[in-house]
Amino acid sequence: MAEYDNKAFNAMNKATENEATSLFTESEYNTLSSGEERAAYDVKAHDILLDMWNSDRVKNKFKNIDFDRYVDLLKPELFEQRALSRKGGQELGDFFLNVYEGDFDQFKASALRAIPKTLSDDVESPRKPRPASPRY
Repeated sequence: MAEYDNKAFNAMNKATENEATSLFTESEYNTLSSGEERAAYDVKAHDILLDMWNSDRVKNKFKNIDFDRYVDLLKPELFEQRALSRKGGQELGDFFLNVYEGDFDQFKASALRAIPKTLSDDVESPRKPRPASPRY
């Protein structure tokens, strides 16, 4: 069975090799992590984005934007600049590169799978759980 999975994966990779896509990123998150580990990564990714949002709010950037909108507006270049800079701390950069292979879209999707509470305008409000994405 694994042989057929590998053939299918390789065929999909080959079909998209000349396109700008990260659909088939072979990251630790996708290939080596158990469901429990993925859930922990989801929460950690969410906490990282929540910390960035709170930090920007303190600096009066994005002050009137709620967390979900902030995440939607966050550009990969800005996130990578912060995560990979020396100011961002090596732990954040290592986490991003080691677990997600530097794939911001995958990092963001992981963060949005977490179901903790977020802060919106300094008032705690429960987030609605996002439906689980199908695992193929």
